[in-house]
Amino acid sequence: MHVKAVGAGVLVELFAVAVGATLPLPPDVRITAALALLTVGLVGGYVAGRVADGNWRDGIRHGLFAGIVGGFALALVLGYTMATPGSEVGALWGLNYLIATSGIPTDLAAVYDQQLGILFPAIAGLLVAIEGAVAGGAAGSVSVEPP
Repeated sequence: MHVKAVGAGVLVELFAVAVGATLPLPPDVRITAALALLTVGLVGGYVAGRVADGNWRDGIRHGLFAGIVGGFALALVLGYTMATPGSEVGALWGLNYLIATSGIPTDLAAVYDQQLGILFPAIAGLLVAIEGAVAGGAAGSVSVEPP
């Protein structure tokens, strides 16, 4: 395990989550920025897999670890913004808007309000971790011997 590779991927993901949580955005681009924030695992996983400089299995492993840390950070920040009204200003506003308008029946949302505040951030974190593994595997070097 190359700590430098995982650290590079984590650094990219944490930077993107921090910018997404703090940078005020105009209302027109918040939803697009939210969707871009959900793809942060691809970038961090690719960086981790590329810096690992191994085969595709090493890339998957390093990308997965970077994605887990970045996904955990995104889940924490998203969970906080869902529980604290008015705390989101940028891309996280877009994520909260997408969650609020996703078509959840109001009866279900009223009964499972706190559980949904845990479920949706966990799904976002899992998505980032899976993206990291896929992108890390794609970044791993593949050596093909000519026949």
